[in-house]
Amino acid sequence: HQRTGGGNSAHGPIHIDNVSLINLDKQRRPRESGSGRRNEGSVYTAPTILNPPNSAASVRSAPTIVQNDQHFGNPRCHLSVVEKPRPRSRTPGNGSGSGASNGVDHQFALSVVPESQQHGNRYVDDIMMQNMSSGIGSHSPHIFGSGSDTASRRTSNGSNSPEMMYSNSSQLDPETFRRHLARGMQAPEGDVTIVFTDLQGSTTLWETHPPAMKAAVDLHDKIIRRCYGEHSGYEITTEGDAFQLAFQHPIDALAFALKTQVELHKADWSPEMLALEDASEKDGFRGFRVRMGLHHGRTKSRVHDVTRRTFYEGEAVDIAKAMEGMCHGGQILTTVETWRAVSGISEQVLGSPQVMDCGEHELDIRQRNEKGPLSKRVVQLVPKEYAFDYFAARGREEHPGAKHVRLKKESDVVGRKFAPLKTKKQVSASFVDAPYANGKVTIVFIYTKGTDDLPTEIRTKNLRILAKGVRSLLMQSNPPGYECQEENGSWMLAFGRIANAVSFGLRLVEAIDRAPLKGNIDRSKMFKIGIHTGPFTSMGPHTVTGRADYFGPVVNRAARVASQCELGQVLIGIPLPSGETPCTPDFGSKIITKLVGIRKLKGLTVDMALFSCARAPR
Repeated sequence: HQRTGGGNSAHGPIHIDNVSLINLDKQRRPRESGSGRRNEGSVYTAPTILNPPNSAASVRSAPTIVQNDQHFGNPRCHLSVVEKPRPRSRTPGNGSGSGASNGVDHQFALSVVPESQQHGNRYVDDIMMQNMSSGIGSHSPHIFGSGSDTASRRTSNGSNSPEMMYSNSSQLDPETFRRHLARGMQAPEGDVTIVFTDLQGSTTLWETHPPAMKAAVDLHDKIIRRCYGEHSGYEITTEGDAFQLAFQHPIDALAFALKTQVELHKADWSPEMLALEDASEKDGFRGFRVRMGLHHGRTKSRVHDVTRRTFYEGEAVDIAKAMEGMCHGGQILTTVETWRAVSGISEQVLGSPQVMDCGEHELDIRQRNEKGPLSKRVVQLVPKEYAFDYFAARGREEHPGAKHVRLKKESDVVGRKFAPLKTKKQVSASFVDAPYANGKVTIVFIYTKGTDDLPTEIRTKNLRILAKGVRSLLMQSNPPGYECQEENGSWMLAFGRIANAVSFGLRLVEAIDRAPLKGNIDRSKMFKIGIHTGPFTSMGPHTVTGRADYFGPVVNRAARVASQCELGQVLIGIPLPSGETPCTPDFGSKIITKLVGIRKLKGLTVDMALFSCARAPR
């Protein structure tokens, strides 16, 4: 970066491959005249830059994509750092008159290929620009750094050369240049968020309308690159219309994914593309449907022998690819571990996207330690403006004094909904499995007792064992029960039928005898299980966890019933209108129900008939 003239400016460091090359605030060395006065043509130079290990080359290259914006369009860019020998000369103003020792100056060369002159292959363009950089000082790129005071270069006929020259001129302000130059050039290291994207139905789209598809893919690529540039992304490689990207932090990766989905929806797609099924405007979709899968984890990186781009290996890469493989077009999937790292700041940073629990799935990869199939809990994100409002679509609309209750209709709501994930095996229930039919649900609260006095380590292990047992039993129900919340041995569960809830509660009490728990515990008095069924007002994914969240009296009533349980008891609560006699529920000959009493529970406007449940003697 070269500054001519004496204006004040505050710029941060430029980084290439994580090496700080220049900081205009702290490392400026103005040339000095014999009188010691600063010349008008001051040049800021970089600190010492070493060549890459085991390399005799004097050019350190860092090919990148300059982001698409009003200054750049969509060019291809290549930056080189060049060591030039410093000739022996007398140094003015040093008072000694002796010859200066040999050394090196470092210069920066930025070669830019206009979009109209690109080959259509980023690797060809990178190689071409590296070749251009090798001719530094002769015919090709503009030099940014010490020893160059040219603002731009032209070909012999006076026209702009193909490698467009950018300097501190009116066409590009220095801050914009520095910001865009820094983006995309730092390859993340260590714990990295890997993102895979792919276009749904691309083969059919190409077969149906090739001319419109070419323009649409170019638009898609510009949007992807602009968005990852705005969020510090690094382009690893592309294959057709699929991108592989890397981000140092998951918040940047998720922000990129959400922003890209918004920009794709708003893009200026041609009428020919919007007329095609896989790009039509409907149900919260418009234009290309792009799948996005990502995961944050430990990686190993190295530079590719041919492309000279950093690429990554390791389980995190495999998991991210598996996430994308489960996606449908327009869907963003990540692992729950990745989401938890940013969930606390999602509202402030990500614009409150809709978060949905997709359950735990067995991935179509092998663990690196060969212990067998790897499973991950999956989370889906949708930009808020295109999300399907489940709270408006599910539940009952009840108004005081009204004679009729209206059941909400999903057909009244527009937004993105997706089919079940394309998965090898689903291990646990997802949000779409949570019960909601006819606006009714059975809620179960479980309170665990007898573990508080155990040593912390033993208590933690026991709670982990209990959680695994609860989730296993949930999947054995038909249809499976759903886990809404869990905290320190307390659960809120949902079932479609009260009979399934009662059966689950009894099996949990029986299974505790076989659980490998540690410490002195009375297993017969570990749980208090309260059950209540009734209508709910609304349900949808929780803002942070993405799990099914129910609203209405049914939730509070179930919690009150659980608080009335004796230790080791399964208790049902049935609301009893004034003056009516309780009717004992019948769950078949294998389950005995017994009226415990009729009680007025705290905060409830109706009396509650409480029934205990137990297995019938064999």
